[in-house]
Amino acid sequence: MPNKTKKSVFKENKFFDINRLPKSEGMILFPISMSRCDNSQNPNTCLKFIYHLNSKVKAPCIGINFIYGDFLYLYSSIASSKLKEKYMNMVINHKNALKKLLYKERKSFQIQYAFNFMVWNQLYLGTNDFSEFLKKLKKIYKKDKKFQKYIKEDAKHLGKRLDENQLGFFLEEHLSMYLGSYGKIDFPNDYIQGKEKWILWVYPGKAPKALIYLYQLNPFNLKNKENIYLNSPMYNPESKELYCFDNIDLETYSLD
Repeated sequence: MPNKTKKSVFKENKFFDINRLPKSEGMILFPISMSRCDNSQNPNTCLKFIYHLNSKVKAPCIGINFIYGDFLYLYSSIASSKLKEKYMNMVINHKNALKKLLYKERKSFQIQYAFNFMVWNQLYLGTNDFSEFLKKLKKIYKKDKKFQKYIKEDAKHLGKRLDENQLGFFLEEHLSMYLGSYGKIDFPNDYIQGKEKWILWVYPGKAPKALIYLYQLNPFNLKNKENIYLNSPMYNPESKELYCFDNIDLETYSLD
């Protein structure tokens, strides 16, 4: 049975910056939204975020993976052939521009092969049973009124129409982050080579309610004692806040 959600004792839902990153091997994951490639996640802004995190590194034992959400955007009524061409070019251009910036700043980022670039459907290959997890999550969503409520609130906040495509987008995106935090997805990185003991997702913006609820619920009763960021899985580099999901009261938590 899924775990019951935890009622937070910290009603203010306050969040703080990271003082320093662990000295053990770890993985920082940057999911790149295709809708943000040219604005809040453009290459120059990503570089700024990396510099900020680099100031918190105390040992050279961290890999960084950029994960392009191209395949997620196939949850659409637009022909997949048109979307493929559009997002293929966006991914290539963003990756090449960011790699050039990282190489230009190689005095600061000397371990160039610590940076890895991947597309969304590689997550499927990194998981033995992603489709089965997704199928089960959809069944949970259909029965869980709170999950439905938070998905609706997230969609409204983002100005999205909650149709079947948008629902599929949300569920798969959240599931991927959840599975990743619990070590159920292998993230290729030539520098870390699967030795990561912790995983931190870095994304500009507030954590969605449904994502927080999924972690609090832990519907598949997963465990990952090594990951010290398991209960604080997401960092917002814009506001410089680490979101501790365990300490969030979703009824008082605001997306604004």
